[in-house]
Order: sequence, then C-alpha cells, then structure tokens
Amino acid sequence: MAFPPSAWEATTYAEVIALPRVVVTRPPAEDLLETGFVPYDCHRNCAEQVANDPRYSSRHVIGWLPHGEDLILHSVAEIAGRWLCLTPQFGATPSRFDFIPDPHIEWRDGDDSLYKTAFRHGHELPEALRKNPRRHIRMRDQFLAMVKAGMSALEARDAVAKATECSSEEL
Repeated sequence: MAFPPSAWEATTYAEVIALPRVVVTRPPAEDLLETGFVPYDCHRNCAEQVANDPRYSSRHVIGWLPHGEDLILHSVAEIAGRWLCLTPQFGATPSRFDFIPDPHIEWRDGDDSLYKTAFRHGHELPEALRKNPRRHIRMRDQFLAMVKAGMSALEARDAVAKATECSSEEL
C-alpha cells in the first residue's frame, strides 16, 4: 500500500467513493470452504460461481470494499438478487458489509491468457485506492526503520498498526 501517490488515484478515489453502495452478506467460512471456494481469492471464486451456475442466476460484480478510509478491490456475486461474498476468511470478519459496485471496471486477458487484469477507464487497477497515500508511505518507512533497528517484523508491524490506530483516533 506504499506505492507512490498519483493524481489518477485521487480522482478515481473521489469518483468511486461517490458511487452507490450495497450491503453484502458473507456466509460462514466453513460453508464456503465446504463448497470449494478458495480463501482470499474473491475474483476467482466469483468467476467460478458464474461459470458453474446451471440456472444462470449469478453475476460476478467487481468493485470496492471500504476498509477504513481505503478502498480494496474486491469481487462479490449477485445471485438471484442477493449480494454474497463467496470468499472464505480465516480472521474475524463481519457477516455483512458495505460494498461499492463499480460499473467502470472491466476484465482484460493477461499476456498469457491464464489471468485477467482489472482496468478502469483504460488504467490497470491497483489492489486498493487510498484516501491518504502519504500515510501509507510513512507507515512503510516507520516499519522499515524499526526492522533496521533490530525489531522483528511482527513486532514492527504491530507497533506501526498501534501508532496508526492512535493517530487516527486523534483526528
């Protein structure tokens, strides 16, 4: 999340955050795993749902999962009018969450035709859009400084997360 900021990202963030939201339900992880869905691979799971739906009632919808002030590229399925997240998560996650469908995203075949890449208005999409890219860059720099000073990567990660949490509360 520490890639350089750009005017394109700022403009795209502003456009996306203004789009309408839907509420998505996430079935229990054990049910999703039992069905064969792959943890943390939302785009694949939704594409396979559509490809294997004998009733043709599924639609793969790509958009954005609000996470704090950031937007994470995510896919969900709309099945017979219900919005569902088909991606098992191993950590604690809410069973319902807001999602921003983005009608301007298109899938294009990758160079090897095995993978697809998401594009929006001709730009390849990053995994996230950030409201405050400089904060992410500062977090990376703090993390690297802590590791260089001898702290373990896990301790540094937790320290940066805690410092970020505290500074967010002050805002």
